[in-house]
Amino acid sequence: MCLSTVYKDTKEPASILMKNVTSIECRDGKVIVTDLMERQLEIEGTLERAELVDGFVIIRSN
Repeated sequence: MCLSTVYKDTKEPASILMKNVTSIECRDGKVIVTDLMERQLEIEGTLERAELVDGFVIIRSN
């Protein structure tokens, strides 16, 4: 199972939005991330980069 950490704008510890992310959905100008415990977070922005082998995703906020 590949789990990822989602960051806002830049890959820095202070920019972490959610850890252990299992799914990502882009809809209506928002990125919706869901973690291992089924918690969801909606971020207004766009998916900028997803490095799944390295386990990180960067979302560019609006």
